[in-house]
Amino acid sequence: MRNKIAIGLIVLGVLVAAYPLVDTIYGIYWEKRLLAQFEDQIALGIGVEDVVASDYIALDEIFVEGEPEEFETESEAYPVVEEFTVPEIELPSENATTEPETTPPTTAAPAPKWDIIGKLIIPKIEVEMALLKGATDLNLSRGAATIEGTSQIGEIGNAGIAGHRGRTYGRKLNRLDELEVGDLIEIQTASENYKFRVYKTHIVEPTDVSVLYRNDTDRIITLVTCDPVINPTHRLIVHAVLEP
Repeated sequence: MRNKIAIGLIVLGVLVAAYPLVDTIYGIYWEKRLLAQFEDQIALGIGVEDVVASDYIALDEIFVEGEPEEFETESEAYPVVEEFTVPEIELPSENATTEPETTPPTTAAPAPKWDIIGKLIIPKIEVEMALLKGATDLNLSRGAATIEGTSQIGEIGNAGIAGHRGRTYGRKLNRLDELEVGDLIEIQTASENYKFRVYKTHIVEPTDVSVLYRNDTDRIITLVTCDPVINPTHRLIVHAVLEP
């Protein structure tokens, strides 16, 4: 009897220890599956539907919770990057406003419905992620996602895109802090291939929604993720402007 109890405890311990690895493998499986699904959409010319999603400030709870990883290493806190400006970009004034508010979130469907906008590609840090519509907890566990209420990709304004920083090196936006002014960010949709150039990186408070301000001239994307990687307290922001 004692032997059976001991064996049972050993098996239970192995299952608990293996959970982070299984969860990571499952997440990678879905990332690859969504990218493959997007490739099929390009071939078939199928569009995607709109969904109601969390806004910028609602990302705080999602980022603090983070995503489990098999390997977790302490990460240095990243210093504030020197601010950059681009002459042709008119920075928002103090009176600038954010995008209009949208319809409040509705109850999620019982089964996940993936609304794939396209693919986020950042060559310098070897990122290739599915870009989903709506920065929900589930969407961010599978790829990057647009922030509801911000501009459409490629249109005049500021399109917000959120993503997790996986704790394993290279996972998701883990290396986003390596981007510098002039680096390339691509967004591939079913009909277009947009190329943006980074013009500013900085670290802000989680409540600083000014990062999503816009002007009436430029087509901008703003990548939003947590900082530091472990026990995040701030947001790492990368702004990029569409190439002419």
